[in-house]
Amino acid sequence: MSTVTYLPYKDKIFITVNRDDRPSKSGAIAPTVKKVESGKILYPQSDKSGGTWIGIHNNGNSMVLLNGAFAPHIRKDKYRRNRGLIFLDIFDSDNPVKKFNEIDLHDIEPFTLVVWLKQNGTLWEMRWDEYEKFVTSLPADMPNMWSSVTLFDEAMIARRRKWFDEWRLSQKKITGEAIRWFHEHGGEGFERMNLNLNKGATHTLSITGIEISEDRSVMYYHDLVTGEQTINGWLFADEKSDK
Repeated sequence: MSTVTYLPYKDKIFITVNRDDRPSKSGAIAPTVKKVESGKILYPQSDKSGGTWIGIHNNGNSMVLLNGAFAPHIRKDKYRRNRGLIFLDIFDSDNPVKKFNEIDLHDIEPFTLVVWLKQNGTLWEMRWDEYEKFVTSLPADMPNMWSSVTLFDEAMIARRRKWFDEWRLSQKKITGEAIRWFHEHGGEGFERMNLNLNKGATHTLSITGIEISEDRSVMYYHDLVTGEQTINGWLFADEKSDK
């Protein structure tokens, strides 16, 4: 979970994620709907633990996970709970920001969450550095990009952000398909730095895009290992009628 872009355009919001991990972690399950206490969540399952790195809730919220907080950290052999499961613990809520502030993160590996809340159209960044929680309100009308600090230094993160800005400004029209193309092909042609990463033991395993509009939220999933592609999502009017 190494590269995330957030891009508002006209009446839509696009959130796109490259999942970068060891090829041994390539056995992800394509997005499916799971019932939870607060409603339903659509998400791909990352491994046998049942966790995930991205999801859309039928209440309209969307959230993504990046490994690490502000700086690289030394991994312990074992943690109390998988970060992908912590993601679901936090996202199973009407207000994930409030849930993040309340949840016990003792003995949890550092991570970053980016969440868009439909109810008030706000964007939040939440970081856990293994000692302290940090919550930041971000301008929801401005594009943004995150790269995992566990894989990239500050200079490389800035370079990737520059690619994103240059690509964005070169587009006459922004579409989800165009953004996903950027996530697959963006960069300078060097596999160790490109958005579609091949950095030794770490590869880009999948690209997932969320498109949010007034009446719906759609998830596009592309497994780069198997070639599998799926589309799923919510019509909010239908979800309200189911309650």
